[in-house]
Amino acid sequence: MSTPRPQSHILAARYRDSMIGDKGGLFLILAQAPFIGWLCAVVWGSIESDTPALYFVLCLAAVWFGCINACREIVKERAILERERLFGLSPRAYVASKVWVLGALGAVQVVLLQGTVEWHLQLRGPMPLELLALWGASVAGTGLGLLVSALATTQERAVFAVPLLLLPQILFSELAIPNNLYSDVVAAMEKAMPVHWAFRVFEESAALEPRWLMVGPVLGRPAGHVRGTYRRCYGSPVTPA
Repeated sequence: MSTPRPQSHILAARYRDSMIGDKGGLFLILAQAPFIGWLCAVVWGSIESDTPALYFVLCLAAVWFGCINACREIVKERAILERERLFGLSPRAYVASKVWVLGALGAVQVVLLQGTVEWHLQLRGPMPLELLALWGASVAGTGLGLLVSALATTQERAVFAVPLLLLPQILFSELAIPNNLYSDVVAAMEKAMPVHWAFRVFEESAALEPRWLMVGPVLGRPAGHVRGTYRRCYGSPVTPA
C-alpha cells in the first residue's frame, strides 16, 4: 500500500511545474545572474583582480536574487491559499514548498553568477565554499522575500519593499563606514545582515588561499615517494595503464 505524499511535496511539484511552464519569466529570472556577473567582470576586469568590494557585490546580488524571487509568491496566491486552507492545507507545508523550489532556483542563480565571474576573473579561495556562502545568502533573501510577501497586501507593494530589505545590507556594513568606527548598535545590526556573513566567508576563504593551494603539493608527496621507491627497486617509473 503506497503512502500518501506529504502536502509539501505535492505543492512543491505543482509550484515547480508552474514556474517551468512560464519559460519567458524563468529565462528572465535566470538571465539576471550571468548579466550581473558579466557587469562585475567588466568593472573588476580593468584591474584583473578581485577585491573585497567584489565579494560584497556578489553577496548582495545573492540576497537580491532571493528577495526578488520570493517577494510576490505568497501575496499573488493569497486568495487560493485561503480557499485551500479551508480544505486542510497546512501553511507550514505551503511555505516549505516555496522554500524548496526557490532554494533550488537560487542555487542555479549563484552558480551562474560566480561561474560568469570566474570565467573572467580568478577569485581567491575555494569556489565550492564561496558558492555555499552565496547560496546561504540567497536562501536568507528568500526568507526575507517570503516574509514581505506574507505581509504585503498587493504584489506592487511587495516589490517596492525589496529595496528596504537591501539598503540595510549596505548601510550596516564596512562598505559604509570602517568597522572600527561602529557604535554598539551598528555592530549588532551588522550581525543581523545576511550579506555580512556571506562576505565574511569570502574574506576568510581568500585569506586561506595560500594554505588551500598547498593541498595539491602535499597530497602529491606520497605519490612521488611511491614513484621514487618503485624506480629505485625496479629501475623503471610507474606508467599509467
